Amino acid sequence: MSKIRFNLVCVVVIPVHSDSPSNLELISFKQCFDILKKHAIKVMVPKGLNLEAYIKVVPNFEVVEIEPIWQSSLFMYNKLKLSSFFYDLFKEFDYLLTYELDAFVFKDELDFWCDKNYDYIGAPWFFGYSEPLSNDFIGVGNSGFSLRKISSMKNAIQKIYFKEHEYFRISKKKRFLNTIRMPLDYFNMWRNKNNTIQIARHFNEDWFVSFVIPKHKVDFNIAPLDDAIKFSFEVKPDYLFDINNQMLPMGCHAWEKYNFEFWKPHILNFGYEF
Repeated sequence: MSKIRFNLVCVVVIPVHSDSPSNLELISFKQCFDILKKHAIKVMVPKGLNLEAYIKVVPNFEVVEIEPIWQSSLFMYNKLKLSSFFYDLFKEFDYLLTYELDAFVFKDELDFWCDKNYDYIGAPWFFGYSEPLSNDFIGVGNSGFSLRKISSMKNAIQKIYFKEHEYFRISKKKRFLNTIRMPLDYFNMWRNKNNTIQIARHFNEDWFVSFVIPKHKVDFNIAPLDDAIKFSFEVKPDYLFDINNQMLPMGCHAWEKYNFEFWKPHILNFGYEF
């Protein structure tokens, strides 16, 4: 009997790196399973991590173990999400929802958003990012609660030759080394072994997806602002709530960091206690 296609549409990936989650992180963890239970949910952890605290709130879940180095720092975690290795872990699915433990999901609209056929969607960004200087938007991108098409992401990170000096200041020595390595880089890209992204300096993965990939691949389909607002909030949730006709999005990111007082009643409505 063949597998049901529906089960292979989207996987929800929860990256976990600590054996001592906070109460708010456990709330996020439980909420994901309560709301998105009809979808495949995989908890990605460094090998050997003690998961006892998580099992107390969700007794059964599927675990994907990876080498600890990938979650040892923010630097390495960003590299992970721009690696073919990461997407190959979930290659049987079409879409991947990243659900970090400072995210919260209010309703299951995954089928709806997958049907939109976007390559990437996340909460909108304001000018000033985490410290907005106005109500002006600069793009769509936050990846803490984001949905991406796996094939499009893998194609982009395999094909884009990332010229680090176009985005960051680098030493003359490093620029020289990058130049003489260029023929080998292109040869490896032809073999689908692009390393130009992995050896570059630290940057946020969602910045790369939102601003670098579209520059190189004009057909990379990032959701428009209006849909991003319906999908997720992060910074300035009260303002986004107002311009979204006072409706909550599917989910949010960093709810305890940005205007916790706004989020409190909405989280408490699900029966949680702080």
